[in-house]
Amino acid sequence: MKKIFLFSLLSLICCLAFQNDAHAQKRGKKKKSSKTDEYFDDSGFVNKLWYGGGLSLPSFAGGRDYNVFTIGVAPMVGYKVVGDILSVGPRVSLDYLYLKGYAINENNGQVVGPRKLNSMSYSFGAFARAKVFRAIFAHAEFENQHTREVPIAFNLPLYDPVNDEIITNKVVRNNMYLGAGYNSSSGLIGWEIMLLYNVNAPENTIDLPFTLRMGLNYKF
Repeated sequence: MKKIFLFSLLSLICCLAFQNDAHAQKRGKKKKSSKTDEYFDDSGFVNKLWYGGGLSLPSFAGGRDYNVFTIGVAPMVGYKVVGDILSVGPRVSLDYLYLKGYAINENNGQVVGPRKLNSMSYSFGAFARAKVFRAIFAHAEFENQHTREVPIAFNLPLYDPVNDEIITNKVVRNNMYLGAGYNSSSGLIGWEIMLLYNVNAPENTIDLPFTLRMGLNYKF
């Protein structure tokens, strides 16, 4: 009788221990999944992100002796710091240039050609954006720009006969843009347009300090 009682007591203890362990594991899994779900719920990290960017449509330029084709893309990601009012995030851009035509030999000034050039320019930076009134927003951005410029002589690009290529000069600039824009989004997807002024524009260039950007955004 005593053995049966001890065996029954031991069995009951084992069952209770197993049941408590199962409940503990279940609570642990639930707690772990809740931490993961924090990134995806309405107040989580992922739902505070919005996406946007612009596309420089293909363009053709040039003259009688050479032609230029350009295209570019500039994606950006914003993180909503204060509700839907203030956002910060990174922005990058990539621009492609293709040139074909006659060129000027930099050594003797003679015309050579036709020659080809494939060139890439890029920039990266960070921005802050604040909604001012409904669809109007203010935009501030710092940009580190790396551009490939083509020197021109007598309306033709310069040519290097030693390396057998059209000459390009790499120019690095730090730009600081301030401006405002309009956003059409009333749901998930919208378009935007903004005018920016480069307060750090170099003085030794004829380029205007104003930049007009157009693009799309998602969840802004």
